[in-house]
Amino acid sequence: MAMNISNFFIKNIQKSIKFSRQYAKSTHPFTKTWSLINEEIKSGFKQQTDYPQHADVVIIGGGFIGSSVAYWLKTRAGEGLSVAVIEKDTAYEMSQNINSHGFITQHYSLPENIYLSQYSAEFLRNVKTHLNENVDIEYSPHGTLILASEKYAHKLEENVALQREYGVKNKILTGEEIQKMYPWLKTSDIKLGCISAESEGVFNAHNLLKGLILKSKELGTTYVKSEVIGFEMESQRDVLMEGVKPGSFNRINRLLYRTEDNEEISLRFAVCVVAAGTDSTHIAELANIGRGSDLLTVPLPVEKRTYNVYSIENEANKMSIGLNTPYIMDTSGLWLRRNGIQNNLICGLVPPLKVTDIPDSDIFHSSLHNRYPGCGESKIQTISTEYSDCNTYDDTGILGPHPYHTNMIFATGFSRQGVHHSPAIGKGVAELIIDCQYSTIDLSRFGFDRILIDEPLIEFNVY
Repeated sequence: MAMNISNFFIKNIQKSIKFSRQYAKSTHPFTKTWSLINEEIKSGFKQQTDYPQHADVVIIGGGFIGSSVAYWLKTRAGEGLSVAVIEKDTAYEMSQNINSHGFITQHYSLPENIYLSQYSAEFLRNVKTHLNENVDIEYSPHGTLILASEKYAHKLEENVALQREYGVKNKILTGEEIQKMYPWLKTSDIKLGCISAESEGVFNAHNLLKGLILKSKELGTTYVKSEVIGFEMESQRDVLMEGVKPGSFNRINRLLYRTEDNEEISLRFAVCVVAAGTDSTHIAELANIGRGSDLLTVPLPVEKRTYNVYSIENEANKMSIGLNTPYIMDTSGLWLRRNGIQNNLICGLVPPLKVTDIPDSDIFHSSLHNRYPGCGESKIQTISTEYSDCNTYDDTGILGPHPYHTNMIFATGFSRQGVHHSPAIGKGVAELIIDCQYSTIDLSRFGFDRILIDEPLIEFNVY
């Protein structure tokens, strides 16, 4: 059931933006070498002394999705729209070692996810045009190989048929064919596989984030190193809303944030975008979502998932991992990919939707030795611990306005997909704010409404 953007949402957005005051913007052009970009980002925050108190659009979270939203808003509206990004982790420590997020694939069962991948792949291929010539995300195009056991073979065939309807070029392989192509893989328990032919690959996710931030700043976005601590609301007793007691509606129009100097500042806004990743549920609670009555009783179901990424060193293993090795997704949730031109792999497990009592390391090692028996002689070490914002309701991202706080737009819960889909997600949010509707890709089914009416939107994949 698709969610319709209400006239109430449209009128409030247009009215609020009209009367919202602008503030001075700061410009950070790409004038230094790429090796200094990280320091430029940090110094940009440290030198800030003037904290904004007004913005047309305030974005909570300056990561991939938040910075993409800022980029698209300023690209389309320019100086006609003031945009502020509130980010507490301006060193972006959580994104310094994103080894598992820098990939893009079209292997999905939801049309929206296929379209998001196709649009974002175009953005990544032409990132220098979109952002700046100095941006190097080290994009390496190659396919993704999905492995399916007997249990999931039929589902894989269904997914492949759907993907082809949306223009995805892929090929079904038998277990025997996969074994011949990649002899280091064990395929005795694999019924079928599917490998794609275009618009997929791996990239340096951290460099993409740096490029989005600096381009957004260059276009006039103000980044604020602070923490959101609350919202201010005003009573609008004349507003009638289905599911809300007459005369009880309270509209959010300000947020409170705490600076590095422990100063609390109130910022008036027209639209608030929540793209805070694993902190999104906390931000929603500050607006009484999940703590109030009527439409505010249902919480935002986004939780933090932690998982390890491993490196398999193959010096002791005589088996060569070919340069044409695709990104491999196993039916067990194991993923593997070659690490550049080195004869080694990085790998891990897809974070589970539900937390179990079985340690992830046990599941990982069991799955790894089953799929890659030759790793027994290799050195396996943990290279990073990473995080994702998991939507525990149906494991699909939440995008669009809240049904009560209609000027609060969620863009969260996309898990690992959030990184490679961020260019398209950001564009969709910008369209929603400026045009009051999705234009490029219809993402209305991702709305919060599906949680209220209990209609999950599930990505039926085979891993």
